[in-house]
This record gives sequence, C-alpha cells and structure tokens, in this order.
Amino acid sequence: MTWASCRSSSASGRTMFTVGLVLAVMILPIISAISREVFSQAPALHREAALALGATRWEMIRMAVLPYGKSGIIGGAMLGLGRALGETMAVAIVLSGGAGATLNLISSSNPSTIASNIALRFPEATGLGVNTLIASGLVLFVITLVVNMLARWVVNRRADFSGAN
Repeated sequence: MTWASCRSSSASGRTMFTVGLVLAVMILPIISAISREVFSQAPALHREAALALGATRWEMIRMAVLPYGKSGIIGGAMLGLGRALGETMAVAIVLSGGAGATLNLISSSNPSTIASNIALRFPEATGLGVNTLIASGLVLFVITLVVNMLARWVVNRRADFSGAN
C-alpha cells in the first residue's frame, strides 16, 4: 500500500469498511446462536461413541459433531447473510447516503446499499425517481430471493447426512 492510497482514506470513518464491521457485529450473534443450537442437537450417542473409541475432545467434535451440524451452520450463515443484505438503518446511519461507486473500501465516497438508498431517498422522490427506487427494490427482492433459494438448496442437500454413514 502506498502513501498516496493512505491519504485518500476518510478522516470521518464513514466508509464501506466500517459498514462491513458493523454488519459483521450485527450478524455474528445470529450465526453463533444457530450454530450452538445445531451442535447441541448432535446425537449424544455419536459423541459418546467417538470418545469411547479413544478420540480426543477435538477429534470427537471434528468427526461426530461438525459433520452432523454442517447444514445448520450453512443455514445460520445464510440467515445472517440475509439479515445483512436487508439491513437498512445501520448502513444509512454510517454512510449517510454517499453517491458514486468505488472499489476503495476506506474512502468516504462509497455509495449506500440498495436498502438504505431506498429508505433515505424515497420521501423526497417524485416522478421517475420513484420508479427508479421501486425498480431498485425489485432488484433487492430478486437478490434476496436468489440467496434464499441457494441457502435452501444447500441446506436440503446436506440435511440427510447424519455423520454416522
């Protein structure tokens, strides 16, 4: 990284990188709670059998618990991703609706997400602006639908695996 790229970063901290950190902190409890519940529902017989055969605690987790809960982990991650995709106000508060597009994650010229763009600009929109916001809402719906369909496909594909086979 050069000095010139460091000087172009935002002094206020209102960057897409900050939004990513905020969203990660927001979805982490969802993913961890679902994963914990899935791990607690792993069959006790599988865990006890692995320990009885001389596996260490980590080997038991790796061979008996993780294969059983893989679809639940993926489902929790997809649920967290769906929450992050639809998050409106956290992004709107951090970014305050910048315009333009850039790949520099630490600059202040990053745009808002689709959901926060709709929330911030809909009250003042008229005419073609309303149509544009409705079309962007439709695009957000299609993206969310595709992510949910992908998650459903992954979870259903792994749902029959019990780890004992």
